[in-house]
Amino acid sequence: MSARSFATRRFFTQQSSPAPRRWRPQIATYATIAICCSGYAYNLYADDQAQKKRNTWHRNFIDKNLLFTRDNYNGGRWWTMVTYSFVHTSALHLAVNMFALSSFAPICIGLIGLRSTSALWLGGSVSAMYLTMAGEDYKNKQAKSKGSSKPITVAGWPLPQGSPTDQPNTRFIGASSSLLSIVAAVACKIPQHGMYIFPLPVAVPMYGAIGGFAVFSAVAYIQDLLPFLGHTGHLGGIIFGAAYYALALRTKRFPRR
Repeated sequence: MSARSFATRRFFTQQSSPAPRRWRPQIATYATIAICCSGYAYNLYADDQAQKKRNTWHRNFIDKNLLFTRDNYNGGRWWTMVTYSFVHTSALHLAVNMFALSSFAPICIGLIGLRSTSALWLGGSVSAMYLTMAGEDYKNKQAKSKGSSKPITVAGWPLPQGSPTDQPNTRFIGASSSLLSIVAAVACKIPQHGMYIFPLPVAVPMYGAIGGFAVFSAVAYIQDLLPFLGHTGHLGGIIFGAAYYALALRTKRFPRR
């Protein structure tokens, strides 16, 4: 069974996208999964070295050069706005994102091409971090107006002891924003196609699924619900995916292949 047909059977109704070139979705998708798995393995190795052997070189290297933090942004390490999307902090985090990647990437490549799918991944990760920083600045401005001096973060995983930053909960990590950028573009391209969402027994139109998730993320950000999920980052990915479709794909200003 091909990657495309397997993904279609899992998420889409029978009226799905045209079959893409076989090698493009498979090679690109599995290469990205391999990179993400390698990033997760290296992150585990760095934690093990830091905790058991007190060798923090690898941990510091990851925190300074692969994960996105305010310190990295202010220090000119711009590439971390992309590299964080290839590193994950837990097996569950990795498994969920790779399952989504294997489901949607082959379909997206078949619909709009490898070049545009790559642009969605990169653009989604960058826009997510800009929106996240804007969200943090807004929350901190509100807090200061109420007399609070404690820094507020809207997302992120707690930094391990010894990491090179003095700001708590500012480590951004994972492929969710990039994946949501791809899903948003696919939803704009084939909005009526069904998508199965656990635990619902029926397929939901893609525009409803991605639109509902965007509304949930916005409400959760405003109400400070589950902040570790990175709601502004998710919104940034969705917004970029929809904007890319409207400005580049729908108008055919970007070549498909």
